[in-house]
Formats: sequence, structure tokens, C-alpha cells
Amino acid sequence: MPPTNQVVRKGVSAFFHCVYSEADVVEWYYKDVGPLKSTDKYTIHSNQTLEIKDAQESDEGLYNCVGIKTESTDVPQSYTAELKLAQISSLSAESFEPLLPKEGKFVLAKGSYFQLTCLEPESFPEAKKWWLKPGGHTVSDAGEIKVDDDNRLIIPTVKLEHSGNYTCVAENIAGKTEKFVELIVTTIPVIKMYPNIMPVMENAETELVCEYETQAGTFSSIKWRKDGKLMKNEYNPLNHHQRIKIFKDNGTLLINNIQPQDRGEYVCVISSQQFSPIVSKPASVSVIETLKFVPPPVDRKLELGTVSKVHCKAQGTPPPNVRWMKNDENFEDFPSHVTDMNGTLHFNGVLNEDKGQYNCTASNNQGSISALIVIDVVVSPKFNITPKNPTEVVEGQNVIIDCVVEGNPKPTIHWDKNLVMNDFDKSRFTVLENGSLFIAEARKDDENKYGCTAGSSAGLNRKEAQLIVLSSDDTTVTKAVLITMSVAAAYIILVVGLMVWCRYRRKSRKTPITEGKAENGNVEHTELIEDVDSGSSKKDINKTENHKEGQKSDGAETTHSQSSGQSRKSRSSYDKIAISKSHLKETKLVGRGEFGDVMLGKITKSNIPILDKRHSSTNGITEDKEIHVLIKTLTHTKDENCLAEFKREIDMFLKLSHENITQLIGLCRESEPHFLLLEHTDWGDLKQFLVATRKGTPPPLSSVQAAGVVHQIAKAMDHISSNRIVLKDLAARNCLVTSSLVVKVGLPRLTRDPYSQEYCKHINQIIPLRWLPYEAVYEDEYSTKSDTYAFGVVIWEVFSQGELPFPKMNDNSMLNKLKEKKLEWKAHPSTPDDIKNLQMDCLDIDPQKRPEFSEIVTTIADALTKM
Repeated sequence: MPPTNQVVRKGVSAFFHCVYSEADVVEWYYKDVGPLKSTDKYTIHSNQTLEIKDAQESDEGLYNCVGIKTESTDVPQSYTAELKLAQISSLSAESFEPLLPKEGKFVLAKGSYFQLTCLEPESFPEAKKWWLKPGGHTVSDAGEIKVDDDNRLIIPTVKLEHSGNYTCVAENIAGKTEKFVELIVTTIPVIKMYPNIMPVMENAETELVCEYETQAGTFSSIKWRKDGKLMKNEYNPLNHHQRIKIFKDNGTLLINNIQPQDRGEYVCVISSQQFSPIVSKPASVSVIETLKFVPPPVDRKLELGTVSKVHCKAQGTPPPNVRWMKNDENFEDFPSHVTDMNGTLHFNGVLNEDKGQYNCTASNNQGSISALIVIDVVVSPKFNITPKNPTEVVEGQNVIIDCVVEGNPKPTIHWDKNLVMNDFDKSRFTVLENGSLFIAEARKDDENKYGCTAGSSAGLNRKEAQLIVLSSDDTTVTKAVLITMSVAAAYIILVVGLMVWCRYRRKSRKTPITEGKAENGNVEHTELIEDVDSGSSKKDINKTENHKEGQKSDGAETTHSQSSGQSRKSRSSYDKIAISKSHLKETKLVGRGEFGDVMLGKITKSNIPILDKRHSSTNGITEDKEIHVLIKTLTHTKDENCLAEFKREIDMFLKLSHENITQLIGLCRESEPHFLLLEHTDWGDLKQFLVATRKGTPPPLSSVQAAGVVHQIAKAMDHISSNRIVLKDLAARNCLVTSSLVVKVGLPRLTRDPYSQEYCKHINQIIPLRWLPYEAVYEDEYSTKSDTYAFGVVIWEVFSQGELPFPKMNDNSMLNKLKEKKLEWKAHPSTPDDIKNLQMDCLDIDPQKRPEFSEIVTTIADALTKM
């Protein structure tokens, strides 16, 4: 009888039986090692049976039984049998299809179909498998709960009573393993009590109950939505100041100290696994507002002569009636320039007699409330005499830096040196009674920037001046140089005058050139660039010029005389605004633009040939008073694009006349470079003003003031668009602001300095990338709609205090985002909601969806009335 293969559990004995007939000796071998002898591990019984004790993995393998006949020369017979250990792995979550969920629980909807396969564990020999019901009975292959040939548990129609633990069992001689899963059967939630509809008094408490029934238990939850938005107010016992609480255990919504913003429609939403959310009927919560001021009116200081408003806003249910009284007099007794419009006092030009006590009363059927304020009439500090900048003094001499200011109440004057207060040698520095700074025996180390700040309860005003201390040796040399240069200049002027006179005489003898020889393509440019032989000797605008303003070379005159009627009309317009460079004073460089240098200067009003009187009055310009002007120089005279754009700007400002648009002052054409003179303001450009407000001097704009700024810009742009003009570069840097917060749209366009970082070179053009929409950058399509987009960016600048749009994004990334139409604008958090919505409309990617400027003006005006 040969031995047979054996499978045993680990740790038990294995027996191999082997019986030979007529064999004298029987030997056992394990993996060719042997013959085996009886030891602690092996026992060879008398009948030649091999016993292997405490079988382990090391004992697995082939065992040979060899029968030997002593006197025979034949090869001994040999039989082989294998020993293997039985094994079975434990069932786990991975032993099921589908995989078991967390904690081994399946949540099933009543009436649904369910199946779960228990996979065979790794085993030898193959394990037997079966399922057990919650009561411990074996699941058969028929009935409401059954198994198929693949040991798949199947419940065709799930019922509530099918809930419980179902166990998969696998067993072989190595042992038994089992794993249970829990089935939880739920029903669809049913709302038993809907939340109430009720009016609630402000500051009271209200409770919304949403009672429901379900078998889901912990597998269902309740949430609340207000006006469609999910409420995230889950009760936190550690938060003792939580006003709105949602209790998870019963879903009750509790609102303490109810406020007007709590009014709206509330619904409870019950979510349960395996079912769609159940939404309750809406409960409308209305809040009966208590009568109150929002906010209470406060004492005001009004600027004399200005148009001002004093608001008194009240809320209540029903809406209250609000009115003003002065010194207990009836509102009907207000003077003609003061009107009470729905609780807002309008002063059409504040007078001194408007100061006093004013009482605001709000009343409805709840009763009445009142607030008493004091209105004072003030005059903000204004400079009568401003410090000369720069101020020069010879070392060792005395000097006075003027600073004469008026205002009501009388302003207090403070001087600082390089922004450091009281950094003066009191033995030599004295502040005079009129506010000017007297410096005795000026020294070289006194050379610095001096600031005069005038302040009162009416506001602040500040001027700065650079003090330059010259050494006595320098002044002597300077005088000698000036005398020499003056003599040379006089000689040159005499020679130039004679040359001009000679050319004029020669010209008068020549026959006029026919129209056929004129080159029409050069007409417009020759209007701006006229050859003057003496031009090279008059580069400095402050040097004396003897010849008449507007006198041109004969070549240029001939070209103009042969031009078309339209060119003669344009030439005539330019002649009317011609100004001599000799009238410009105190010019200083402030930057560089697309045409060349940009400077600031002064000019006496009497030297301006044409000036819009109404427009000038907004700045308080009077006859023979010096006004500030912006000077744009045209140095790129051979660049056709520059010439065309320069002419476009002149024609544009000639055509426009509006209180919120910078005014054209004049044109200097008697020598190159040509100068375009535009109106300037005392506070400079809007960008620098907004950036300065971040430091608190001047103080940041309030929401009303910021909205007023964008409203003025909108009115200016409405005027520009109504004249069919496209500005192309609307930005805070190109707007000016006065000390009375009057904003004027202009075009300084300092593209090279100091605002080069706000421009980008794209396809050989310098463009204000962050202010332009897709169609302007990639399709070269400029229109009123692209100006509307830029206006949306300006709104962002005003409310962000002059921050650069997308400051963390470089120009290349900006171009890519714009090209992919993935640029995402977000309004600044300080922007009022009405203006925020308008801004998003202006920045719409579709030009047709952007509003007209007339609509923008109306929208901002409406928003201002609500503030």
C-alpha cells in the first residue's frame, strides 16, 4: 500500500502509511534526506507508518517511502507523498462586493433591492461558505432573503423587519472565519409640524419648529434655508453670544434679539440617506421694526458757500415721517436756500446764519423720537500766500518762507522740516504772526524740504517748499555767467530778427504756389509743426522772445495757404488758443509721457486768450491771478502716430466743456517742442490723492465721498460719450482732484514716468492693460463700451484707495487671463452694494451688456440718495 498525500492543521500529527510485501527493510526520506530515524519529530512505527509530530510550515514537502530486499540486485521501489498544511484567512471589509461602508452598516430604503456577495477567503483546502440571518439561521436559496450559487445574499424587496446583522461564514479543516454586516432599513421622512408664519417685534425672540418622523434616526439630518441660502448657525454651547441657533437633536431654529435683516422666507430641509431631501412649506418671518434713527444724526460743520446735505434717516414699521426744525421753529420757516426733503436738509449755498441748533423728529404710530444737533458754519484753511517752491537764499542771509492762511475758525499753523515737526534751531527759526517762517543767517545744513500745515476744525491744508541755500561764491559766478549769457542772447535775438525780416521781404516778392503742388497728407501736421529758423535758439521757455507770437517761416506759411477749407478752419481754431511760451512761469518736470516731457507751470489768467468763464469759476480763478497748468510737450515730431494722437487730444479738449473735465488752456507753437497747456488742480492727480489717504493724511474718503467721486467721473464720461469721443485711457492717474473734492477727467498720460508700471507694451503699443477689456487689447476695438469697462476699474481704484488692480499678477499672466476670458473681477469689500452691482455690469466680458454712461450717472445718483 503506497503512501497518500496528507493535509493537516498546523500543530497536529500527520501519518503516512506505506506497506511493502516481501521487503526486508522500509526506509523513509524527506527531501532526499534520510533514511529518517525515530526522533522527537518523527516516529517510525512497527508497521512502517511515518508519524510527523506538531506539523509546521517547515515540514511541508515530499516524503519518499523506499522498500529494500536484502539479497536482490534490483533497484529498490520508491513511492512519494506530499504533506501540506491547511490554512484559511480571516474575512474583512475587502471580502465583500461591494465593499463594506464605514462601520459595516448599509442604510437601505424600504422597498429597495439589495444584494451583497461574500468572496471566498484565501484558503486550503477550499473553504465552504454560507450566510446566517439575524436570528442565527442559515439563509437558504429561496424565500424573501436568499443566496445564490456564488454565495450572494439577495433581498429583492427590502422590508423594515429585514433590519439586523447578517453574517458570512467560511470554514475548512484549518478553522472557521466569519464577518457580519448590519442592514438598517429607513423610511422617507414625513413632516408632522411645519414652521409657523408670524410677525415678530424687533429685538424679540422667535422659534421656528419643524417636526418630522422617520425610521432613519441618526442617518437623517435637518437644515434651514433663508431666502434660498443655507444657514450655518448650528448651536455651539461654548458660544455664549450666538444670536441664531439651530438645534441638531430636534431641528428647532431659535432667533434671539431678532433684527430687520432676519425677515425673509425660511424652510426646513430634511435629508435622509437613500431619499431625496424633503423641503417644508416656507414660513415668512416679518419684523415689526422699532422706531429708531439709523444712524442718529450728529453735529456737523458745513463749509461756507458750499452745497451741503445733512441727513437724518429713521426706520420703523410703518415707515416714519421725518422732518427738521431749527430752534423749535416750523420746517416751513426755513429760508429759501434750505429745503427739507424726506429728512435730508439741502443747503444750496451755506450761509453764516445757517449755524445753530437743529432738531430732527421721526414719527409713526409707535410714537415719535427726536435728535438735537448743532450745525456750525466754517471756512476751511485756504492759502492767501503760498510758499515759493523752490525758495533760494544766499548763505548767511535771512529768508522768509511765506505761509499766510485764512479760515474760520482761525487755522493753527505748524511747520515741519523734512516731515519732522519742530526740528528747528529756535535761536534762528521763528514763526511770524502771519504764519510765515523766518530763518536768520541761513546755513548750508538748513537746505531741506519745509512743510506748512494749516489746520482747524474745518479741515487741513498743506503746502511744501524746497529751500536751496547758495554759497556766496556761487552767486558771484552765477551773476557773471548771467550777464555774459544775457549779452550773447541779445546779440542772437538781433541777428534772428534781421533774418526773419529779410525772409519776410523775400516772401512778399514771390509768386504764390499753385494748389496742385500742395501735399494734402502733410496739412494737419504742418499746422502743429512749423519751421522757425530761430527755434533752436529758444529752447528755454523762460528766455526773452522779441519777435511776435505766431510768426512762422515762409515755407510753412505757403503750405498752409494752399490747404483745404477744413485745414484752414482747424488752423484758425489753433490760432485762437495760441499762447507764447514767455508767459509760462515756474515750470518743473513731473514726468514723461507718450509725446515727451510733462511739466507743471503757472500762467496769469489775463494771458489766456480763451477761457470758459463758468468752468473757471469752480476753481475760484479771478483776473490777473496765476493758475496752475499742465504742460505736455511734443518732442517726437517725426512720429506720425504721435502727431495724430497729439492733434486728437487738442481737438477733443477744444470740443469738450464740462465742470468735471480738465479745460484746454492754450497751445504754444512758436518753436519746437510744441506745448499743449491743460488745466491743473491744487491737489494733483486722483491716484496720488487716494494713495495718500492710506496714511491718514488726508483722511480716507467716506463711502458717500467715494461715491461722489465716481459720480463726478461718470458725469464727465457721459459728456464725453455724448460727443462721440472715446477717451481710451480712463484711470485714477488721469483724473485730477481739487481741495474741495471736485474731480476732473483729463489725459496727463504719464506712460514712462512715474506710472510706467501701470502700462504694458503689447504689439508695439503702450497700453493701460489693466484698464482695458478683451476687445480693446486683442481686437483693437476701442469704443464707449471699452471706456465703460475702464470706469468699472476706476470704481475699484477709488474704493481700494488707489491700489493697482491685480497687484500680484504680472503683465504676461494678465494678458493670458484676458485672452482666455478667465479674468475674474471682484468688487472691493468697502464698495456699497448698489455700486458693487453696477461695477460688475461695467466689467462684463460682453461689451453689449455694459451700461451706457447716462444709466451709470442715474444709478450712482440713486445710490447716493440712499446713503
